[in-house]
Amino acid sequence: MSYCSDLTRERIMECAKVEFLKKGFQATQLKDIVTAAKVTTGAIYRHFKDKEALFFALIEDVYHYTLDFLDNAEPYDKVGIREAIERDSVEASYVQAMTYVNYMYEHLEEFQLLLKCSKGSRVENFIEEITIQYTKQNALFVKAAYEAGYAKCLPNDIEIHILTHGYITALCECILHDVPYEKAEDYVKNIIKFQHYGWYGVLGLPLK
Repeated sequence: MSYCSDLTRERIMECAKVEFLKKGFQATQLKDIVTAAKVTTGAIYRHFKDKEALFFALIEDVYHYTLDFLDNAEPYDKVGIREAIERDSVEASYVQAMTYVNYMYEHLEEFQLLLKCSKGSRVENFIEEITIQYTKQNALFVKAAYEAGYAKCLPNDIEIHILTHGYITALCECILHDVPYEKAEDYVKNIIKFQHYGWYGVLGLPLK
């Protein structure tokens, strides 16, 4: 791809981002982007298959980062679950959550596109998609804790999914409701406390 072609692609993406943020995926038309970028329709199709591909190119990096961030579910043996419970704490969970929240704020416009402007696109169910992935992680922990005798209760799959969905949604609310970063830190602390002690209560684990 030539230098001029690269510049054209960048200009198309910059203008597309503005249009998608303003109107959302569904309402934005390629002709709006053509006008804003001062290119031909053919120029857009040389770089992107269609509007869907253009939208996904804008959020692709943060989309895959999120999936990779959650893709660390591993089976627990008895030693592994004991170590996981011993190191589990509000503080540890907060650090993990803020790693992701910090990334969200560092890529704010991309997450606004993904969470607020994606209706009608292939990623409109992003929260549900990552909930399904994170639920698998939580289910492994819950099952191992129960089988090892640490947890007194074993929630079923739909209960784990609903509780996980609530947590994922709560973190995404920072973006959905334009929470300033300086307030988001305290908000996330409260969410983590709620989740930590809530899960321990549901599982019947000793509070710590």
